[in-house]
Amino acid sequence: MKLWDLIKIANRNLFRNKLRTFLTVAAIFVGSFTLTMTNGLGDGMRAYVESQVKNFESDSVIIARRKIEDADANRPAGSPKEYKEAPTNENADAPLDPNSILMTMPQIENAVRGIDGVKSVTPRYNLKAEYITLDGQKKYEATMSMMIEGVKQKTEAGRQIAGTGEIVIPVGLARTLSDDIQNLIGKTATIGYKDKDQKLQTLPLTIVGVATKGFQTNTASFVDVGTAKMMHAAQKNGDGPDRFVAFSLEMNTADPLVIAAAKKHLLEQGLEGDTIADNQKRIYDGIAIFKVAMAAVAMIALLAASFGIINTLVIAVLERTKEIGLQKALGMSRGKIFAIFSLESVLIGFWGAALGIAAGIIVGLITNKVLITAYKESFDGFNLFAFTLPSIATVLGIVSAIAFLAGVMPAIRASRLNPIESLRYE
Repeated sequence: MKLWDLIKIANRNLFRNKLRTFLTVAAIFVGSFTLTMTNGLGDGMRAYVESQVKNFESDSVIIARRKIEDADANRPAGSPKEYKEAPTNENADAPLDPNSILMTMPQIENAVRGIDGVKSVTPRYNLKAEYITLDGQKKYEATMSMMIEGVKQKTEAGRQIAGTGEIVIPVGLARTLSDDIQNLIGKTATIGYKDKDQKLQTLPLTIVGVATKGFQTNTASFVDVGTAKMMHAAQKNGDGPDRFVAFSLEMNTADPLVIAAAKKHLLEQGLEGDTIADNQKRIYDGIAIFKVAMAAVAMIALLAASFGIINTLVIAVLERTKEIGLQKALGMSRGKIFAIFSLESVLIGFWGAALGIAAGIIVGLITNKVLITAYKESFDGFNLFAFTLPSIATVLGIVSAIAFLAGVMPAIRASRLNPIESLRYE
């Protein structure tokens, strides 16, 4: 007897008592539906976050900032914090100011001294622009940011920054300036900004790309390091040293051991260092924890449903004791008896999962349609639920596996029945 024949027999046996089978499948349906919706919600969130944070990629750039630790964290509430005198010298050996998150360039250079494989060190320049315009047309408010050396930026059109005097503008601005954003590539955008004397200055920059959508790229225009340094120098107030909130290290290699050693060195200097991949991983880990927590609820429902499968099959064994005895008397092996009842449990799980998955997908797609219509401006391109083949296959596999395990005990009991005693069973 082939496997397909056993499956047909098992499926036919299930429908001997349609109501009992329906109620058991319905219990599996609830758990499968919940698990499908949970996975769809998690995948939808991950897809949206990926579309927002994966505009920048780099495994060899470390972004460093001060690690502020409050040694007096256990002091009584409302009591003053002890003052720590800041260093007054600004030489290369100057320690970091314990009362500030800002760092001077000598302090940065001192902090990174001794790190192997450093290609370049770039402070984060603070930029403030008044407006951006194209060919003397309407002026628009502008947010400026510096493109970190060694970081790759994704673009809707054109390319990323590769030289001085270049700019990548956000896609929203690009679509306002031109219906065909590709036509903007190579044109000159003029940036208006105020210098330290509050005089308006203009800076022509060549548009080389239009950034893809993202948390940072939706509003900010990106310029090269040279342009950022020039604007920062023009806008700097006072005669004291420049102070920066963070800086980046471009490493010669993306070797995890080299990156880890650099981060360890920075930590010893009182700095926190993270790569773009580190920040993205934290976000994905948060989504994964959410999915696990939600999936636990669905698993509880499936666990409860598994007892229904056990109950259904135990009753089926009792009802078909004589039939089992006759089948064994006619030569059917214990293995085939076990297979038939195991397949019945798997089929209960399969049909419950199939219906739950189908219902989950339908509800998810309808929900997406409603939300896209209601919140298109806020979440353009965002689907609350995303259903992927691996996710669907995982739900189907998990439910079928749980159903199989639930059916093992009744199947073993059926396979061990004595044919003579079974034929006498009333």
